[in-house]
Amino acid sequence: MLTLSAAGVISTTIEAILYGYSVFMFMLAMWIMLRDRKKRRVNWWMVAAGVALLLFSTAEMACNIGRLYIGLLTVGPTFPGGSNAFFAEVSETTFVVKSCLYNTQTLILDAVVIYRTYIVWQRIWVVIAPCIGWGGLFGTLDYEVGPSSATSIGLNWALATASQHKNDVFAAETGRWITALYALTLATNLSSTLLLASRIWTIARRSAQYRANSIFTPVLRVIIESGAIYSMTITAALIAFVVQSPGVYVILDMISPIISIVFYMLIIRVGLAGERARSSNNDSSTHRNTTWPSSGRGARRTDGSYVMQDLKVEITQVIEDDSDFDPHSHHSALESVLDPELGTKPAPAPQRADEESGDIGEGSSRDSDSFVAAAVPPPLGVAAGKAVDRGYGL
Repeated sequence: MLTLSAAGVISTTIEAILYGYSVFMFMLAMWIMLRDRKKRRVNWWMVAAGVALLLFSTAEMACNIGRLYIGLLTVGPTFPGGSNAFFAEVSETTFVVKSCLYNTQTLILDAVVIYRTYIVWQRIWVVIAPCIGWGGLFGTLDYEVGPSSATSIGLNWALATASQHKNDVFAAETGRWITALYALTLATNLSSTLLLASRIWTIARRSAQYRANSIFTPVLRVIIESGAIYSMTITAALIAFVVQSPGVYVILDMISPIISIVFYMLIIRVGLAGERARSSNNDSSTHRNTTWPSSGRGARRTDGSYVMQDLKVEITQVIEDDSDFDPHSHHSALESVLDPELGTKPAPAPQRADEESGDIGEGSSRDSDSFVAAAVPPPLGVAAGKAVDRGYGL
């Protein structure tokens, strides 16, 4: 049989390990959300939620360490009934503080999931049911008759004011609040996650016909994974509490860092997926715009593929000459068609292709202006029987 003292040691140890992971993931998530602040808008609400979860989980970690120290070394050994009786008392200050910190983290995580669902759907009626569940978690408090609904406030009020059966967390005085709290947070988070995942799945399926690699697929996967991790943890805690197992203390302390891990995991995975998508697009663009340098005819790479090389072109000219044709007038008339204002200005004679020196091939180039006339028909004023230099401009 697991004693409460042993459960406290085990739960604090596991919580410390998970807390270390959550701190590392917090740093990664903050780097992803705060990078390139000058180029894109930062979602400060998500940053504030991430910082708040770290602060509350740190406070709960410190509270559990202090509770373990008090229960095993200072107050616990002299407490009536020993250390086990100290850890069993639900109205003890550290137990109530730990419960308040846990409830606050639950409210933050569920609010973030509802917010993400609304951002994806952009319809307020979709998140009405999760919002009602979240309101039930937060609840209201009537100081004359006590808590009016199954809420976090109701649970903490019942723990702090427990008089009868204060050494039994499974008693009806506190047990009904804990059961209702676990059931409400499970329903709220699970419904929001299913709505979010279904919407992203629909978008991913529609976008699959336009692009093979979609960023929505890894996002959908991590939403399902994070929701499953949190939901299974809450379900395990609910089952352990219903069967009145001391293991509920271990699971309860594990939930706090798991809440932070689930929150940061989605940000990190989505950020990395977006980075891979941008990198893939840049690589594809670079591949399309890259011209391989020539390394000789028939050059071959080590992997057996051939290197693309420049194509050497030799142009054969066919010139019909006529003694009555003046190339200078041809050039002047052509410029008059391109720009009428140039008709009154003297223009230099065009360079004949057969007067150019050198061969056209690898490493050779021509003035881009010499190609202008290639796409222009013979100008008006040139008689139909006159010869045309078909090599002009080449």
